[in-house]
Amino acid sequence: MESKKIQPTFPSISKDLLSQFIGKKVIDLIRYSWWEKGQVPAECHIKKEQSFSFTAGPLAVIFEDGSILGIASDPRINSVIVWLDHLTSQTDTTQMLSEDPELFPIHADDNSYSEKSWKKFYQRTLSGFSILKSENMSAGETALPSELGLCLYFDNNDNFIASHGLHIGSDDFSALIDCQINSTIRPYLKELPLLK
Repeated sequence: MESKKIQPTFPSISKDLLSQFIGKKVIDLIRYSWWEKGQVPAECHIKKEQSFSFTAGPLAVIFEDGSILGIASDPRINSVIVWLDHLTSQTDTTQMLSEDPELFPIHADDNSYSEKSWKKFYQRTLSGFSILKSENMSAGETALPSELGLCLYFDNNDNFIASHGLHIGSDDFSALIDCQINSTIRPYLKELPLLK
């Protein structure tokens, strides 16, 4: 029987999807960049080691059992979005991120194109999720899901944020640690528990 691919949507209505990853160990974090990693610093006007965090393209969180959580953002709904990129029992033929010839992988443990702080998430067990919403939005943004950040928490009390525009206030998707959130945006953010 062919399994149904879960379509990308915002986190708060994806609890069933996200809950299946809690208690699993992360073995890899990969940004699937629009450019080869050597081109990212020039294309994005960033330091080489910031390429994993700030390149354009989705994030894959890969777990020890082979399941993969895909995360990106969708400006049309002003929100981070999530989907099931692969599950060990999945049999459908929908193209996975790793099979897209137009995307180039940048691993979080890359010694040149990622900051060292990302390595601490390897071999850690995912313990929960929360979302970030802003209290400073236009009426149009308030009418949308506007889930600007998905926080992934781990058993060592560390977390990182899959972000829609929290770094420079744009609609860019990025993978952040807390200190990289824009200081003018930070005071307006509220964190809402999702799954713990």
